[in-house]
Amino acid sequence: MTSASDVWRSPDGEHFRRSWNEEYDSPVVGLRPVVYDPDTGQWSSDQNALPVEVGADLFEATYMQVPLERLRDPRITRLTGLVHELLADYERSTGGPPADADAIRVALGDVAEIPEEARKHRHGAARSAARQGFHQGRRR
Repeated sequence: MTSASDVWRSPDGEHFRRSWNEEYDSPVVGLRPVVYDPDTGQWSSDQNALPVEVGADLFEATYMQVPLERLRDPRITRLTGLVHELLADYERSTGGPPADADAIRVALGDVAEIPEEARKHRHGAARSAARQGFHQGRRR
């Protein structure tokens, strides 16, 4: 099961985040345009675009929530691209892949998991610290 992000896709393919300051049961939904960075897998606000408002009924009926992307590190993405280029060059020059090409690809997949594992570890540590502080009578 894939969890959803806070990004919404319009019927014409544009992407938005809902405004935080909208009222509950408002007849309109405020939206801020966002852009996707394929190197990091993250969405960021489009500073050059103006916010838009859409009727709440139209928003609920036609806008789709975008699935959450895995966190990626652009350095790892770049390294993966370079290694794939090297493997392809090797195969072109020799007529076949190197003997350990599959092991290299598996190792790259393991390295690509590092940002997601680190994020999970940080969130787990923060939750644990919050529980410890609460049980010891401390509050933030």
